[in-house]
Amino acid sequence: MREPLSLVIVPVDGSPTADAATRHAALLTDLLKARLQLVHVMPLNPAELSDVPANRLAEMDRDRAQRLEATQAAFAHARKLVPEALQPSTQEVALEEKGFVRHPARTIIEHARSQPGCLLVIGARHLSDFAKFMEGSVSDEIVHKVDRPITIVHPEATTSGEGIDSVLLPVDGSPHSHRAAALAGELARRAGASVELLFCRPADTPQPTSEERGESERVFEEARQHLGDVPAGIATRMLVGEDYAVAITDFAHGLPGNPVIVMGRRGLGALHEKLVGSVSHRVIDLAHCPVTVMV
Repeated sequence: MREPLSLVIVPVDGSPTADAATRHAALLTDLLKARLQLVHVMPLNPAELSDVPANRLAEMDRDRAQRLEATQAAFAHARKLVPEALQPSTQEVALEEKGFVRHPARTIIEHARSQPGCLLVIGARHLSDFAKFMEGSVSDEIVHKVDRPITIVHPEATTSGEGIDSVLLPVDGSPHSHRAAALAGELARRAGASVELLFCRPADTPQPTSEERGESERVFEEARQHLGDVPAGIATRMLVGEDYAVAITDFAHGLPGNPVIVMGRRGLGALHEKLVGSVSHRVIDLAHCPVTVMV
């Protein structure tokens, strides 16, 4: 990790996806002994031709008053999901755009960049690439562009907030993987969870070659050094498959309890990702458990 995580930020809007993210954000806040910040974006609506904002005082703007009311309702709803022990230190931040174009993803990214030591937790729906293109996806845009650690929680993660039983760490020996290992170790120690180190190899050979075994052992050893001590134990797994993201998520879905995935990513842009692929973004799309990615 580049710096200790001291702040967990979660966008809230009253939706099931935001609720799942809020529950998991509260859990991470407690485990990391951090502060929790609830944020809500209030984008400005386009003005009607007969209603020019320059001719009005903001305080007298009925539309803005309604958005403020909706914002307070979103905060009140989210607070019900936050444990009582975290309530006193939980912040509420309303992010209001300054122009007429809706850019909630950009607003959230800029806010996260201004907060040192933050982890961003966002709710996301499972959408196909076509649906993301046609409908737009705030969470997908944030994942592609934010330069902070980010955890993605899907609405079916109903056990979010109930603890972490195991931390799955796909490893490849890269600096991104090493940063993910540092966070995985921290979470495992604080949650009393075990760590599963996952190394993927292609399925074109029935048994791993001596070269693959040597590489996996080297990568596993490097990951252990960045993990640090894990009292609940560290296991190593070599996964086989043509699609590494499918292999990782299939393994996660077969585990009992509440697993989470922590992994590095290369920071690819949306277009570059479509051309060369990205295992981390495929894992995000497929996983039912929370996924944290480090850049």
